Amino acid sequence: MRSAEELLTELGISDPTDIQLEAIAHCVGVEVEYRPLANCEAQIVGYKDRAVVYVSTDTRPHRKRFSTGHELGHWHHHRGQSFVCRSSDIGRPIDEKSKDAERLADAYSGDLILPPFMVAPRLERMGEISLDGIAELASQFRASVTATAIRTVRMTKQPLILVAHNLLGRMWQWPSITAGRMRVRDDIDARSSSFVSMLSGSKASRARKEPANYWFDRRHIDQFDVRVQSFLTVEGEALALLRVLDPKMIDIYG
Repeated sequence: MRSAEELLTELGISDPTDIQLEAIAHCVGVEVEYRPLANCEAQIVGYKDRAVVYVSTDTRPHRKRFSTGHELGHWHHHRGQSFVCRSSDIGRPIDEKSKDAERLADAYSGDLILPPFMVAPRLERMGEISLDGIAELASQFRASVTATAIRTVRMTKQPLILVAHNLLGRMWQWPSITAGRMRVRDDIDARSSSFVSMLSGSKASRARKEPANYWFDRRHIDQFDVRVQSFLTVEGEALALLRVLDPKMIDIYG
């Protein structure tokens, strides 16, 4: 069990509705204040065993929540230091193996808001994972769909790839452990669900089969299909969940 989960367990928190970050912060010597901030999204000022976290009021509720968890991550990992965190420092979905201070704080926030020991049984009950199911899970934990989707893909053994696009192409991707090392193409195919979602402005699409070459630039991969569901985030990016339907596709290209 990781450090944020241990804290929740010590406090007797076992249900998502009880993850009240301001109260949890108080238990570890941190006061949380929300106020307008210039040139940053959150910051922490600490001295000895006490600290104050300031979170910008100019962000969405889910973002405030993640930023609060991020600063608590700094308090756990970097106590005695002060941090001023810009938007680009918080919640960047890059390689989780990074030991950069901001990535450690992100990981702590993710474990605090979406603790694996609470998420795991809900994923088991969900069965076949879909963006609809992920959105429902996000609502339970008061987290963003993007953060919840990343957590889900990291935990599942289903052959899934989560990918985010804007109109310029792929921004990032997360494959599940069973999806091999398949890499989604850099550009965005105009026939794909993600492109259609961005043009139409629709919030979520229905899951549908699409030729794999809409998503992967590999020779003869058009012999396979993937099942895709896309979701338009509030930032205007298309989040797509790809399911590999034929294990042979991973055997050949993964």
